[in-house]
Amino acid sequence: MTQPTITDLATALDDTGRADVVLGAAWDAFDVVGRLADALALDEGSDETQAMLTGIKCADGRRLLPPPAHGRPLETGAADPGRAGLEPYGALLRHVDAALRRLARVPECADDAEQLALVAGHAAAAADLLMTVRGDGGRAS
Repeated sequence: MTQPTITDLATALDDTGRADVVLGAAWDAFDVVGRLADALALDEGSDETQAMLTGIKCADGRRLLPPPAHGRPLETGAADPGRAGLEPYGALLRHVDAALRRLARVPECADDAEQLALVAGHAAAAADLLMTVRGDGGRAS
């Protein structure tokens, strides 16, 4: 089996036929961005507090999801420099947010709609926080 990529996770998040595929991809996305946030907390030039808060939001979201039944987690490589290097990961978390909100509207997931919305909120918050870890993030350099 080849190593999954961010694109593979995005494709799985768009699956409209199997909730377990979407939930597994969301879990994996929280996992990879959480590990990236942990690494960023130690990087010079990163806001360690924002990185730690991103990691906490990812851990909170992942904790509310069932772990994937199979597959291999995405490797966390070094993100490209600057804020732009974090954008693919922020986009992935925004994709998780949208996918879980879509899943919450599916009749088969009606019993879990409130929890899915909560997890989606963690993804949105983590995406916003991640984008403040590098660059000016709204503060003077």
